[in-house]
Amino acid sequence: MRITSRMVVAFATCLVAGVVSAPAATAADTVPPTSPSNVRVLATGPSTVTISFTGSTDDVGLKWYVVRVGDRQQATTSPSSTQVGGLLSNTSYSLTVVAVDKAGNVSVPSQPVTFTTTAWPSPTGLRVTSSAGGTVSLAWSRPVNMDPYRYLIYDSGRPESAAKTETMTMQRLAGGTHTFTVKAMHSNQDVSPASGSVTVTVPPRSADVTAPSAPGNPTIFLPEEGDELTTWIASTDQTDPSSNLAYDMLQSWAGDLFAVRYGVTGTQVSGFFVAAVRAVDPAGNRSAPALTTVLW
Repeated sequence: MRITSRMVVAFATCLVAGVVSAPAATAADTVPPTSPSNVRVLATGPSTVTISFTGSTDDVGLKWYVVRVGDRQQATTSPSSTQVGGLLSNTSYSLTVVAVDKAGNVSVPSQPVTFTTTAWPSPTGLRVTSSAGGTVSLAWSRPVNMDPYRYLIYDSGRPESAAKTETMTMQRLAGGTHTFTVKAMHSNQDVSPASGSVTVTVPPRSADVTAPSAPGNPTIFLPEEGDELTTWIASTDQTDPSSNLAYDMLQSWAGDLFAVRYGVTGTQVSGFFVAAVRAVDPAGNRSAPALTTVLW
C-alpha cells in the first residue's frame, strides 16, 4: 500500500485525539534480587579462598554475583565454585556475596562468613656452608608449592639481607653470635613464617665498637638511557681511614631494609636500584642507613 501525506496527517490527528494509542512505556525494573544464601568456604590457600553459595532469584533476570572479601570484589556467574585471589596469607577475612540483576539492582548482602587463609610454606634445610672471619655463607631449600620472589634473611630477628636464589654470602659481620633464619617472600611482598635457625659465632677482629658516620647525600640518577647510578659522600670513622670503609647497598622489601650487595668500595655503584646505603668498618660496625634521593 502506498502511504500518502494525507494518510500521515490523518494518523497524527487520531493520535492527538486519543483514537490511536501510542505504545505503552515499559516500567523500569526497581526490584532487587533476593540475597544469596548458604555461603560456604570450600578451600583456603595462602592467597586464595574458594566458596560456593545458593543463587538468588529475580523477576527479570540475574546478571552476576559479586563476592566481597575485605577490600576486594570479584564478579562471578558460578554459585557452585568461585575462587577469589590476591589475599594475604595467615590472615582472617569476612566474606559476603551480593546478586546484581540486569537492571543493575543489587541485593542485600548474604550473611557474612569468616575464614583464615593458610600460611606460605617456609624455606627448609637452612645451613652454614662456610664461615671465615666476618664472612658467612648460607644455603637453604626452596619451599614446596611456592615460587618465591625473594628470600629475606634475618640475623637474630633483625633484617639482614635479601636473595633471589637459595644462597647468600654476608660480609663484614661484627664479632659475636649470629642466629640466622630465612623467610620466603611472594611477589605481593607477603612473607612466609621463618625457617629453622642456624647459629654462627664470628670472632671479634678488633676492639673497635664505634660505627662510622652515615654516608652523605646518597643520590640515584635515572638517565633516559642506561643504568641507574647511585653516588654518595664517603663516611668517616674514629678508628679507620675512609679508604678502609666498605658500603652495603640496601633495598626495601616487606617494609624493611635488606642488604642486596655487600662490600662496595668507593662512592658509587650502578646497575640496580638502591633504597639506602650504609657504611661498615673493618670490625663490622655499621652506620645508620642513609636513604637515597632520586633525581630524574
